[in-house]
Amino acid sequence: MTRSRVVGLVAVVVVLVVAFSLRPAGTASTASPVTSTAAPTAGDLTPLRARAALTPCPAGLSAALPDLVLGCLGGGPAVHLRAAGSGVPTLVNVYGSWCGPCQDEMPVLAEFARASGGKVALVGVDTEDDPRSALQFAADVGQHWPAVVDDDKAVLRRYAAGPPVTLFLDAEGRVVHVKTGAFRSLADLRALVSRELGVIV
Repeated sequence: MTRSRVVGLVAVVVVLVVAFSLRPAGTASTASPVTSTAAPTAGDLTPLRARAALTPCPAGLSAALPDLVLGCLGGGPAVHLRAAGSGVPTLVNVYGSWCGPCQDEMPVLAEFARASGGKVALVGVDTEDDPRSALQFAADVGQHWPAVVDDDKAVLRRYAAGPPVTLFLDAEGRVVHVKTGAFRSLADLRALVSRELGVIV
């Protein structure tokens, strides 16, 4: 090997060593929730939000749910689903304004929300939806409970092939029942809540 080649090879090695030494030190990886969907920002949603009059979103729901941070349809802070919930039995309803069975069951849920008197909370997971359509739908059907936005269908994929699907969370946040398909009547919903959550509405 010629002297010039040896010098060139040494120079390359030196450059590589220096570059490696300047590389930032690795840090231990820490698990963090996946942000699935930011808060809806399509134009000015203020008038629609005012008309829908959604209750503010909770800070969290249950450690049993997917580790996601989802935007709040009504505005305000995003929701970390796995953060601690309110300690109240909760129905988590996965729906979309475009979904026919969801449209059919929403009046039943609205009637239940009025009848429950706060004994059972409702939280919606609006799936793969346009925020304007979702807010207009909420206003039209009287859906005033909070809803988070899941454009990626991450929650839906965890529990069912398509909406609607409703998760029954007990006061400790455990998923005690998963109902796929629409509720047909208030009586059916009351009976299921009584059986699965032990709450009479």
